[in-house]
Amino acid sequence: MSKLVKQINKIPKSYFSINDIAKLVDLERNNLRVAISRAIKNGELFKLTKGWYTNDIDSISVKNLAVNIYSPSYISFQSALNYYNILSQQTMALTLATTKRKNEINIADNLIIYHHLNNNLFWGYIKQDNYLLAEAEKAFLDLAYLSLNGYAHFDPSEMNLGLLDKKKINNYLKKFNNKKLNILIKKYIK
Repeated sequence: MSKLVKQINKIPKSYFSINDIAKLVDLERNNLRVAISRAIKNGELFKLTKGWYTNDIDSISVKNLAVNIYSPSYISFQSALNYYNILSQQTMALTLATTKRKNEINIADNLIIYHHLNNNLFWGYIKQDNYLLAEAEKAFLDLAYLSLNGYAHFDPSEMNLGLLDKKKINNYLKKFNNKKLNILIKKYIK
């Protein structure tokens, strides 16, 4: 085991950034990159995505990782609706809302898709098992909102709408302040 990996094993997380590693070792950035590259070639480290690594790929929570490597973000849209058993189909990707640009990342055969929401729509989530998760009603509205411009597929016939709190949806609709979204949602939620 290399000296670098011995130092990395002291990091109390299942994944870490190059900045986390740099705090532990006394190496210039270029030398650190070379040492990391060697550790990856030797199978002591695994690269997750640019600048992010792990020494045990099986110990990673993809949801926690997804929220932390592209922050701020929270799990929403189809993934959150699936979590709450509202969506009748399994999702093929982990979908998140972010205030950053839209992005797609593939980590350990897991497709992670980040959809952009404006800052004023970045709310309505809770902390769940060390990651941020949209409330069911917010995920429903996030997905509907995204569909207005063709960025997502929104089909309430594929959802169990009885699991949603109609009063909360109506209150959240006011915060969205979007006429098109109001018209779309009022077709399904009275």
